[in-house]
Amino acid sequence: MFGTVDLPAQAYLAIRIGEMHFAARETCILLLALGAALWSVLSLRRIAQSEERQTRLLYALRRTPQRVAELEAASRLPWYQRLGTLVAATRIIGTAEQGRLLAALVAAGIKGHGHLAALVAAKFCSAVAFVPLFWLIVEWCQFLVGATSIRLLLLAGAAGLGWRFPDAVLSRLAARRRVRFEAGLPDALDLLVICAEAGLSLDHAIGQVGQALRSSRPGVAEEFAATAAEMRVSAVRSRALENLAQRVGIASLRSIVAALNQSINFGTPLAESLRVVAAEMRAERLARFEERAARLPVLLTVPLMVFILPSLMIVIGTPLALRIIDMLGRGP
Repeated sequence: MFGTVDLPAQAYLAIRIGEMHFAARETCILLLALGAALWSVLSLRRIAQSEERQTRLLYALRRTPQRVAELEAASRLPWYQRLGTLVAATRIIGTAEQGRLLAALVAAGIKGHGHLAALVAAKFCSAVAFVPLFWLIVEWCQFLVGATSIRLLLLAGAAGLGWRFPDAVLSRLAARRRVRFEAGLPDALDLLVICAEAGLSLDHAIGQVGQALRSSRPGVAEEFAATAAEMRVSAVRSRALENLAQRVGIASLRSIVAALNQSINFGTPLAESLRVVAAEMRAERLARFEERAARLPVLLTVPLMVFILPSLMIVIGTPLALRIIDMLGRGP
């Protein structure tokens, strides 16, 4: 189809953006891809509007004030939440995947309603945006010229990479949150021991720790306050502690939860159990610091070889090289 285009038409379809040059065939493929993406967005918008009209009509026929209020609240949602809801309703994301995404959001400290739909919309938009971006990079570098099937496979891989990109961002946020929580956990444990020795019950002691650490360790205070509130309303208090360990995902916190559950179930002294756990936690932190200190000489080898050693060789060898050049330049 492209071979029948005459030379003036090919020259007209050729595009040059800086150092990137697109021939007539690449320009047509890019335009078709952008047109397909635009058509998909418009189709999704048309389907969403059609479903919204049908739902509004159904609710109006039923004449239920509560459902009408829910519809009005749903119509005020941002476009990305509506898009995420539409994508989540398809077979792309099942119930297990939604549960995993919710657990990832909680581990990253993102709570509240509507964040799952926003995450799904971000995954979809990232997958769509990675395809033309990767195509531009491939055309700019002239990579695999003539291998159309391999390029299509690479574009499919780029779409998959874009779909997984928000998950990587969430994993990074969750790792940073775990580090901050682990740094503030010894202070929380010391305050918990003091509250237990003062005669407070377990839920009141955890709530007091959540209030005391609100200014210095807001992440730790938020989790402890949520756990205290859950223990007050839950019939099984050990379940609230297990939920705390599951949300945070720190191994040392699981030992604390085990000690607290043992104190709840068997009536063991809470202060003594927490002191033992605190001693184990401090020993573990000291071992972790010693491990990092032992790795430091190995990590310093690369900057030493890349930055310091060449400078040292230049400082030492430059006078010698200049003297040799001077002696050879004089001649006999």
